[in-house]
Amino acid sequence: MTLLSRSRRAVARLPIRPRRMNFKFQGFEQSRYWFDNDPVLTHFMNVLSVTFPDGERFFVDAVRAFRDRVDDPQRQKDISGFIGQEAMHSLEHKAFNDLVAGHGAGYDALVNEALGVAQRLLAGARKHLSAERQLAATAGLEHITAILADTILRRADMVEKMDPSVRPLWVWHAIEETEHKAVAFDLYQDVDGDYWRRQRAFFYGTAYLVAFSTYFTWRFLREDGVHRRPLTLGKGLWKMFGYKGVVSQAIPAWFQYLRPGFHPWQDDNTHLLERWRATLPEPAVSAAA
Repeated sequence: MTLLSRSRRAVARLPIRPRRMNFKFQGFEQSRYWFDNDPVLTHFMNVLSVTFPDGERFFVDAVRAFRDRVDDPQRQKDISGFIGQEAMHSLEHKAFNDLVAGHGAGYDALVNEALGVAQRLLAGARKHLSAERQLAATAGLEHITAILADTILRRADMVEKMDPSVRPLWVWHAIEETEHKAVAFDLYQDVDGDYWRRQRAFFYGTAYLVAFSTYFTWRFLREDGVHRRPLTLGKGLWKMFGYKGVVSQAIPAWFQYLRPGFHPWQDDNTHLLERWRATLPEPAVSAAA
């Protein structure tokens, strides 16, 4: 049995179930710096959230374009679960982004500006990239979201530093990104499988995401005047890139994608899911896949 077939068996055992949560975010209006009371961590995550509504729709469209290539009923269920989960992520993060924008006129302008830039970048990708390259980009960006999700799920101490008003959103998102982390990759392997196309898409996707998140995180920090507080900036950057940082801890897993024989389920972290599922409120609605 090949590594890929073993991995797909693992995915088949893992239910990919969309959950509509309707998070209330009670108390968020008092939690401007909701992640460890740190502006750098908070704004980095806020900027990532801004990318999710339109980014998730791009992922869904890239996968839908090729789902007719899949004959296996279980994998069709997995694809339906992926589409349903990503749709729910778009809705919940739009609500979260609206609350971030509500923290002031400057925040509102920055959220809308970042949304506009993200939409233009994705529109350019839809226009200039073939459907195969869009799927390759989706597989690569899904790896990035999966390794960030893994960092959250492995670090209970990190999760505890999130304000309770928003903590369930990020735990829920991390759980579902883990559940469906191989769906786009497997479909790309079916449709194309070209290693170099996959890597080019991964590098370009990483570069755009890094540039976007760096620029707009800095813009939010300037809006708050944090750029004039070097100690605060240094402390936040250490939490991002220092020992066991939010980003630095995920970097080794980023490099795993470069291996020719890579598959997302070579890192089987399913043991983390049950524990964290138990911390979530009951879904408000059973979402259709």
